[in-house]
Amino acid sequence: MRSGRAGLLTVLSVTTALACLPIGGEMVPGALAATADGRRPIHKPGHHRRPAADGGAVAVAQAPVRPARRRAAAASPEAIDVVAHASRFGFDAQQHQAGSTTMLSEEALISHHVNTVMDLQKLVPNLTIQTESGSNAPSFYLRGIGLEDYTQNNMPSVMTYFDGVAYPLSPMSSGQMFDIATVGVDPGPVGFTHGMADTGGEVRIESRAPTRTLHYGASEDLATRDRSKTTLYVSGPITNSLQYRLAGQTVQGGAYRFNRVTGQSIGNANLGALRGRLAWQPDAKTDIDLIANWSMDESDATAGFILDDFSAVSHMPRDRNIYATGWSLNPAFAKLVGIAPNSIPSYDDVTWGITLKAARDLGWATLQTIGNFSQQQRHEYVDRDASAFRSGDSFFAGNSNVFSQEVSLKGRPVLDGRLEWIAGLYYNRARAFGANWFDMSDTAGYIRDSFHNQPQENFSQFATLDYHITHTVKFTFGLQHQSDTRSLVGDTVAQYYYLPSATKRAHCGADPAPCASANPFPTHGALTNQFSGKVGLSWQARPNLLLYADIARGVKPGGFTTNTTVANVQIQPFKPEWVLAYEVGFKSDFFRRRLRLNGALFWDDYHDKQMLGTLVIPGALGAYNPEGAPGTYGSYINIPHAQLWGTEFQIEANPVRGLTLSQSIGYLRGKYTDYQQVNSAAVAANFTRTGFYSPVYTNYDGADMGMPKLTLNGQVSYETRPVFRRYTLTFEGNYSYRDLQDSLQPRGSGVYVVPAYFLMGGSITLRPRNGRWFVTAYASNILNRHYIDVVPVAATTVLMGISGEPRFVGGRFGCDF
Repeated sequence: MRSGRAGLLTVLSVTTALACLPIGGEMVPGALAATADGRRPIHKPGHHRRPAADGGAVAVAQAPVRPARRRAAAASPEAIDVVAHASRFGFDAQQHQAGSTTMLSEEALISHHVNTVMDLQKLVPNLTIQTESGSNAPSFYLRGIGLEDYTQNNMPSVMTYFDGVAYPLSPMSSGQMFDIATVGVDPGPVGFTHGMADTGGEVRIESRAPTRTLHYGASEDLATRDRSKTTLYVSGPITNSLQYRLAGQTVQGGAYRFNRVTGQSIGNANLGALRGRLAWQPDAKTDIDLIANWSMDESDATAGFILDDFSAVSHMPRDRNIYATGWSLNPAFAKLVGIAPNSIPSYDDVTWGITLKAARDLGWATLQTIGNFSQQQRHEYVDRDASAFRSGDSFFAGNSNVFSQEVSLKGRPVLDGRLEWIAGLYYNRARAFGANWFDMSDTAGYIRDSFHNQPQENFSQFATLDYHITHTVKFTFGLQHQSDTRSLVGDTVAQYYYLPSATKRAHCGADPAPCASANPFPTHGALTNQFSGKVGLSWQARPNLLLYADIARGVKPGGFTTNTTVANVQIQPFKPEWVLAYEVGFKSDFFRRRLRLNGALFWDDYHDKQMLGTLVIPGALGAYNPEGAPGTYGSYINIPHAQLWGTEFQIEANPVRGLTLSQSIGYLRGKYTDYQQVNSAAVAANFTRTGFYSPVYTNYDGADMGMPKLTLNGQVSYETRPVFRRYTLTFEGNYSYRDLQDSLQPRGSGVYVVPAYFLMGGSITLRPRNGRWFVTAYASNILNRHYIDVVPVAATTVLMGISGEPRFVGGRFGCDF
């Protein structure tokens, strides 16, 4: 196994080295132009600055694709314009736009080892991203607003966009974090200028665009534990009006968890992804962009360790080593779900999509359209009790597709440039099939399969007006309406019993195979028909100082509970949630743009928060109830009211030539103000005493919502003066701190609390001044901290924790022509 992987790494390394050979042994004509001082600019993915002759810095600006405005500049991150007085920190336009958006360059993503969307929490204040029960599905929480939904059949509270396309099913967003130009994270209600409305915000990821001149490059990242990441791209013109870009990535190895009994490793990555783009300008007023992507994930699953075992049968001790785990696949379970009997917990997910974007300059406005079709096939075997005991083995199977179409008009400024506007329509149609298998043969004597179909449609309209009251004061008004309809069709539970032979013959006849019982539920529907809105005021007090304030209302549609449905009451639709968000902030640059300081204060009134809770069907055990057998059941509920408040600061500094400092600070507090929940322990105690199930509630008013209160992310980078007149060295260090967090349930304590942790990383990079190649040595989690990265997960018998990554030491090398 290891020798095979070593051979693969050798092949990948050689491939990267060959890709870095310049065509014809010299620079491709026109690929990079010399600057005025005769030097070639530093040119690498995401790099936007080069040393200037006066010891300052000259910005390298990107040239985005703009209809009828960019015949002289290349529409790509590789193209360069020398701007004499631009900021040293990039993203200048954002400094003149109200809002607390966090913008990330590709360079920042690479230095922080961002391989998936779940790694973004290392860089963004007040952002938490969780994997659900070790599955491959991310759940986002931004400023405390989010949804725990491991079956991923509901719309997330924080929407992910790739190249302008909204992904209302979160698993579809995984596997595409490569060849990225920028990432923008917007907190708070969104959907007033594009896409779908939401309560928590959005994560916008933009891939690198085709170029008008030939560029190509590759990079190889090799690290301890046989981890490797290989990325390649080529981009250039086909004709004067048609450009292309092809990019691919593969990630392998990296396992650091192990079976506590056999020592077998688990956690090796096996990901592959491809993306192709075509940019066409049929005339001077039209731009068309075709994007196709494909990704495959056959990695080992994220395994957990045992924090506590509540079972009176398994008696598993708590793991002292947080990288220890366990599993034991039931051959009967493997046969039912269709996987090999010797399988270890792993994924088998394939996602693909195609996007068509077009823009047409109409003179008085720009017409823009974005159409997309995406599909995902998801198969994931996950062990949710981290042991050989068969009480939480799960298999998630799904087949989902989403079609979406957006059309918008962005008007040219009118009334002497005072009024700007954008209006549009958005539509999506999703079809999702999901099956959730659970092996409970060691506790309940059966295997359960819960499966369903969920058709959904969303039709939205949005409009935003910006009116300049004076030259420096702007008023903003945004309005959005959405109609979301979804149904739960054919929701069925099948249970496969494993009984003693005599009992089996009595209940199942002479058939020696496990007997099954199916319990179909009626179709349910959910309708959301609501408005969202935003009003804001911004004041450009000075050219380098923006002050703003806004109030926004955001809405997220309701949905259904589909995990282990065994009672009709569980699949009653839960209501939409909505938030009224208040924010004030500022953006500023000082000392000739050597210091950037942005800050915001926010307060959110959170209504009807959607959360996984508990329901009780009253009655004696075995008694008839039309909603199902009496007992306690998990189901999504709406919490009437909660409050969230906090602050965010982002600081960047360039005090001396070559030295760059950045720091983000997030502080968040949240509490429930109207929340009563079923106390499962009290219900069980009452049943033991009386033999009757009846609800017992605990008042959680005033309880903390459990999100990390303090998040800190920082980086320092120093680029030396030329060494031997031709090379530069860059020293980089970064850190992140996350405060303690509970298990997203109120008043968690003990093993339900994730302790605070502090991580450090660093690197040294050598490159020539022309930027054609680079070599980097790096280490992540330098202090080798042992920490929990995901809130504890309670399966049927075990509270399971999921460890964060240990120290990795490695190197990157690559080229960019």
